[in-house]
Amino acid sequence: MVRQVLSVVMGVMMLVFLAACQLEADDGTEVEEIEHRGEENHSEDVETANNNDQTMIKAKKIESYPASLYEQTGFDIDQDGEDEQIELYVNAHKDEDGEFAWDDGHNWLFVVKDGNETYPLYDGWVQLGSLSFWLIESNETPMIILLKTGTAEFTLQTFRFSEEEKGFIQETQFNPEKVNFWYHSK
Repeated sequence: MVRQVLSVVMGVMMLVFLAACQLEADDGTEVEEIEHRGEENHSEDVETANNNDQTMIKAKKIESYPASLYEQTGFDIDQDGEDEQIELYVNAHKDEDGEFAWDDGHNWLFVVKDGNETYPLYDGWVQLGSLSFWLIESNETPMIILLKTGTAEFTLQTFRFSEEEKGFIQETQFNPEKVNFWYHSK
C-alpha cells in the first residue's frame, strides 16, 4: 500500500516538474496572437482564444451548475493578496449517507471565482473517469494543474492567470492519442 502511494506521489511530482519546466522554458512570455476557439472547454459560450497549444480563458457567467459541489478551496492564483475560490462540481447526486451515486459518465465543471468574475477552466463530459486538480507555485508563479482521466483519456493541463489578458492561460502538457487504460493503482 505504501509503495503504491509513493508511486502515485512520485508520478504527480514528475508531472508538476514537467509543468514547471514548461513554464520556465516559456520564459514568462504571454500569449502574443489570440484567435477565437471554443473547443478546449466543450462549451459553446466560453470565450476562449488559441495560440498554438495555449488557450486564453476569459470570465463568463455560468448559467447552471452541476448537481453537487465535489471539492472547493481558496488560493491566491492571481497574486492580488486575496484568495480566489476554486470549485469543482459534478453532476452526480449524493445518497442519504453522503456518498456519490456514480454512473458511467458525468458532466463536470471546474471554475475559479474571483469576486463577481467566474472563469470556467473545464466544462464538459467525462466518460468513466474523473477530474483532479493541484494548486502549486513554480518559480513564484501560482499555477493550477488539472488531470482528466478516463478509460480512453489521460489529459494533463496547466492554468496560469494573465493580468494583461485578464484571463487564464491554459496549456495542454500531455494528451496522448489512442490511449486505452488497462490498470489504475489505488
